[in-house]
Amino acid sequence: MDVDKALARTLQLLAEGVQEFVGFDLAAVSLVTDGVLHTVAVVGDDDAIARLLDLRAPVELVERELAPAEVWGDLRFLPAERAGGHLAGHEWVPDIVALDGPDAWDPDDLLCGLLRDDDGQLRGLLSVDLPRNGRRPDVAQRETLQMYVRLAERALVTALERGDLEERVEREHAVAEYRRTIIDVLSHELRGTAAAIANTVEVLRRRTAPDDATRAALDAVDGGADRITSVVDDMAALAKLGRPGVALRVVPTDLGAVARDVIGFHAAAARLRDVSVSLEVRGSPVVAGDPEDLDRMVSNLLSNAVKYSDPGGRVRVSVRPAASSGVVLEVADTGIGIDAADRARVFEEFFRSRAGAVRRRAGAGLGLAIVERIVALHGGSVRVESAPGEGSTFTVELPADVPRSPGGNRNAGS
Repeated sequence: MDVDKALARTLQLLAEGVQEFVGFDLAAVSLVTDGVLHTVAVVGDDDAIARLLDLRAPVELVERELAPAEVWGDLRFLPAERAGGHLAGHEWVPDIVALDGPDAWDPDDLLCGLLRDDDGQLRGLLSVDLPRNGRRPDVAQRETLQMYVRLAERALVTALERGDLEERVEREHAVAEYRRTIIDVLSHELRGTAAAIANTVEVLRRRTAPDDATRAALDAVDGGADRITSVVDDMAALAKLGRPGVALRVVPTDLGAVARDVIGFHAAAARLRDVSVSLEVRGSPVVAGDPEDLDRMVSNLLSNAVKYSDPGGRVRVSVRPAASSGVVLEVADTGIGIDAADRARVFEEFFRSRAGAVRRRAGAGLGLAIVERIVALHGGSVRVESAPGEGSTFTVELPADVPRSPGGNRNAGS
């Protein structure tokens, strides 16, 4: 089975969620193809990423190795003393010293979740290693990890179902429309699921007096639900913006005021990362466009700049009239920067650099793709100037009025 970009990005996102919220510094997702387990997403240790990414292991050997494992619901835990050595040459073992105590994590311990399809057939594994506390997972960690296993399983099954349908679709536009429909359905289902999780966490907080461990677990689940909601919103926006003939609401919009509101909304996140944000507005930077889309455009650029800036970093936002007509928006940061190869792809859907400094920051690879589509719908252009370690500057130029295009519609609003 060829892994399409959407599925690969989703699995990468889930691995990042496991690393961030479950307490392991390494998470990997592998898929079964023709009897071989193929690692397609890895987050964490750079040496592990280099070793594990694209690593293949026969499913037969994996099943033999896991046969004596302890069964924790969807999880399988194989303590080092039960290891059979069947995966020698097909695995990565961390170079760490185990702590003292009966629950200490051994470098040869193996913990993974089984990803099965609706028929119960093994389709992949979600594996973890390098627990931050050096201990085998407690009950709260297991429950959180199982939640991610179920999400990965559902994403995989959905991709398999989509693949079966695409084999019967003859025209490319029909395939594209189907994918957008799938995104719409998934967005609806996942948004409802995330809301239900968040509501459940809130009820548990109100009705119980949780201890520190339980409170930490609830915070982790709540954070995961917020992240799912954010990704779902991006997926829905991307699907809407990519639909042919999308109707664009056009009203006079003060881009300076939009930037000021966006900065206020992201102020808390910037303070949390110890990143300063400044704004400079010159003239009367008014364009004709969709205020909601323009707000999302500025928000994505600003949140990206804050996320990829280290503590003590600075983000500068400027809005000014263009030399001829229209408006120029510039978002500059002092962050980690982008190398030349990645600069050519930053506006692609689901693209994220393999650089460790990027992988350690959460993201779905959708924000800049959304920016590019919004700018294109408004008849503008966007470019990036950057170098590793020297920060990045994104420049958007929008015309004073949105031109008519063969593929889109304009709706006047007030």
